[in-house]
Amino acid sequence: MKEKWFAFVNKISFVGEGIFSLLLAICVFELFTTKFYQGYFSKPYLLFSILLAIIVIEWMVYNTKKSKKKLEKLFLTFMLPIGMFYLVFMLPTYAPDESAHIWRIYDISEGHIFAQQDKEGNSIGTNVPEELIEAKQETLNNYAKLKEMLARGADSGETVNVISPAQAYPFLLYLPAAIIFGIVRLCHIPILWGLYLAKLANFVIFLAGGYYAIKKMPFGKYILLACLFLPMVLQQAVSLSADSIINTGLFVYIAYTIALVFQKEKITKKQLFWYSLLILFVALAKMAYVPMIGLGFMLIFSKQMTKKEKIAILGVGTLICVILVGVNYVYSTTLVNPSAQTYYEAQNVNGTEQIKGVLSNPISFVKVLKNTIEVYGESYLFGMIASPLGWLDIVVSPLITIAFLVLVIFSSMIENNEVAFSRKQKIWNFLIILGTALLIIGAMYISWTGVGAEIVEGVQGRYFIPLLPLLLLCVSMKQNYIKWNHVHLWLPIVLVLLNGITLNTIFQHFLV
Repeated sequence: MKEKWFAFVNKISFVGEGIFSLLLAICVFELFTTKFYQGYFSKPYLLFSILLAIIVIEWMVYNTKKSKKKLEKLFLTFMLPIGMFYLVFMLPTYAPDESAHIWRIYDISEGHIFAQQDKEGNSIGTNVPEELIEAKQETLNNYAKLKEMLARGADSGETVNVISPAQAYPFLLYLPAAIIFGIVRLCHIPILWGLYLAKLANFVIFLAGGYYAIKKMPFGKYILLACLFLPMVLQQAVSLSADSIINTGLFVYIAYTIALVFQKEKITKKQLFWYSLLILFVALAKMAYVPMIGLGFMLIFSKQMTKKEKIAILGVGTLICVILVGVNYVYSTTLVNPSAQTYYEAQNVNGTEQIKGVLSNPISFVKVLKNTIEVYGESYLFGMIASPLGWLDIVVSPLITIAFLVLVIFSSMIENNEVAFSRKQKIWNFLIILGTALLIIGAMYISWTGVGAEIVEGVQGRYFIPLLPLLLLCVSMKQNYIKWNHVHLWLPIVLVLLNGITLNTIFQHFLV
């Protein structure tokens, strides 16, 4: 009987830690918001917080011992509690452009895979519960408003027609959250609670993707671990933004590609099938990340693939991706958003004229890039790591942001890698990183910046998140590392402590 009990506990160890971590985050949230708004500590919440904290720590100790230094398991052990606190403390709709993505999710949950249009091709939007309008970041911007909305219970039943700026995004990026929305509507659960359930679904996918990616990596496991703990990554992971699925998918794609490149055994048809799906995901995720498909070209020199397989994956696969990107671009141009159109007219945004200007005078665009990096380079770096969070108004201490940056760089120096990129592979990957970064900036120059402007507007540091682990993998070396006893524990512990300080900043921001 005792053996069966331990076997059962072993199977659900991470599930148990996750459930109790979520309950702890909720109790701590209620404990301190009650103190701030009502002036006293609630004894029941205080008692439950202490009890749950003890249970969570016990789970963490148990899972740490069980992990046997495997980083993918340590990732889950330390990520579960800190991620649940991000889930609870970060207000829904407060990640950048999250409301727009939520409206798109709601539309998909009603069965509209593509954005609705009238016979003339004009966007007709979708009808969403008025609670989703009230939950926009302009109004739902503190915990007092959140508690008030949650206490109301059932939705009013009234709807408002909206046109989502995210209507061109592929439905696959929102499918998990859309399924949750469908269940919420079927069970008559208030939509605000539905937002949290959908956020939880995205976070679970992030946990599964992070676990798999770290496990799959032939080298650079610490690099990926450190990147997954960055506050900006976590904010997006627990949000309903498309970035949650995009970042997770790209981390898995990078890990799977590198695993195939360094695999000693012959690549199986099953592996080729899954890799083909990952390539298609990259093509559909976001146009700016398409150059990352080039990672697969390292397989050209792989002895584990036949010539026919290389042509099938790298030739036909790339052609299909180009077609998909082209179709997606043409489709997106047919979707007109009135609010965006107003911005374009006011700021003189005209993609066609901007492209003509770049082609006629490429040197001027080089100067624009130089000006942009000089003005925004530091904000891109900080924005990729930790600050500012939310709607660019939650400023994390520069010291904390730099500490995260140092740890991420440090993570590339502490692993005894049995393999590493060759010089040619490093050069190739640097070119991919450079090409992707230029496409990210160039896309915003064409689609968001006024014609002839000398600085590119609209680029945020979080857009470069998928490039960070790849860049660090390029500087990682084989069997040349800093020896540090128990680094497999110290690194995640320090990352959790830094995230604790960041969470306090988030909590303080939303109290008032």
